[in-house]
Amino acid sequence: MWGVIVTNQTGVILGMILLQLVVVVIMIRYILALKKLKRQYHDLLKYSPGQNLDDLLLHLGTRVSANEEALASLDKNLNYWIEQGKCHMQKWALLRYKAFANSGGDQSFSFALLDAEGDGIVLSSICGRDESRIYAKTIKKGKSSYALSSEEVEVIRQALES
Repeated sequence: MWGVIVTNQTGVILGMILLQLVVVVIMIRYILALKKLKRQYHDLLKYSPGQNLDDLLLHLGTRVSANEEALASLDKNLNYWIEQGKCHMQKWALLRYKAFANSGGDQSFSFALLDAEGDGIVLSSICGRDESRIYAKTIKKGKSSYALSSEEVEVIRQALES
């Protein structure tokens, strides 16, 4: 066996040099990867000086838990206010019209004020030459238990579409 090595000494030396070059290239790649990893580690720890990675991860875990609790509370409050908002008057429409042929201008009106469910009131003011009358009617789901004029029906429709 030593005889083969001695006779092919040049080939063996070139093979060893090639093998060392491959090892050096691999080591350089690992050194560069290690430098990158070290830089990332220092970047991660720069926001918490004096701590190690374990302390930082525990701190971040605690913060995530606290944020999840705060988010759940905010979600609960948001749902509460969404439900409350449905009860507030938010849809409205106003329709002015001339109730009588002998009165001047569009002095009469119907005004609908409804919540998200279509519940609320419709106010109508009928103005004549000598007198004015105001009517208020309750509305449930866009309908009334009282007889509605065509103007009141129209103003409720407009409010529901707004």
